[in-house]
Amino acid sequence: MRSKNINEIKKEDKSAFNKFILILLIGMLVGALIGVLSAILGESIADVSEKWLQNMLVFIAPFANLILIPVTFLPALYLYQSSRRRYREWGGENEAQLEKIELNISYALWITNLAMILSMFFFAVGLWLTTNAEYSVSGNFLALWIGGFILINIFITLTQQKVVNFTKEINPEKEGSVFDLNFAKKWENSCDEAEKLKIYKSSYKAYRSVNITCIILWMVCTLGSTIWDFGLLPVTFVSIIWIVQISSYCLECIRLEKVRKDQII
Repeated sequence: MRSKNINEIKKEDKSAFNKFILILLIGMLVGALIGVLSAILGESIADVSEKWLQNMLVFIAPFANLILIPVTFLPALYLYQSSRRRYREWGGENEAQLEKIELNISYALWITNLAMILSMFFFAVGLWLTTNAEYSVSGNFLALWIGGFILINIFITLTQQKVVNFTKEINPEKEGSVFDLNFAKKWENSCDEAEKLKIYKSSYKAYRSVNITCIILWMVCTLGSTIWDFGLLPVTFVSIIWIVQISSYCLECIRLEKVRKDQII
């Protein structure tokens, strides 16, 4: 039985190894081609890309968050209001209708989280512009930039509060307030086993997605540090995020394994 298992492992490794080598060779060829082209056209591409990006951000940074408010608020409000209307009409028997309601409010939360990340990005852009000697920032710019950031975060907080409280109305066993610093932990503890399994599967999917993203960003930043003069700071930050992500996942797996063994003993 053991020898059969070893043979199956070797067979699986051989099949996977051949595919891995093929992908590695293709990646090396593509990387070499990009490197050669970048070395030839690197300065012009970098200069044009940097200038275009800066001009675009200078133009939209002052009122970007103000634009984000209706762009994100209207669909989130629609999902929230339609979910409330459907919940009032729900007779308590049609589970498919309830699942549709919960799906809509999940989309609403997703939209508000995207808005939060974008608002922080545009705040960082505005801060960079105000401290850059190449750009002169007016009082109107500061008012639009700071005011937009404050307004959109008020909107995000209130929208998430309404969505979370509505979810608690549907599921009375849920606990936690969006204003509580331990909200995520309390919310997870109040979930049943099926919901926790969904959270864990989603978390693992996010872990894999971030892992792939870190690999891509590492390659871009490494190439950029030698060709486009990115410096070492971008690749350092990507590596830190990568290390934290891998370490938190592996250490949590180790902790849970210890807990499982202690329970068995």
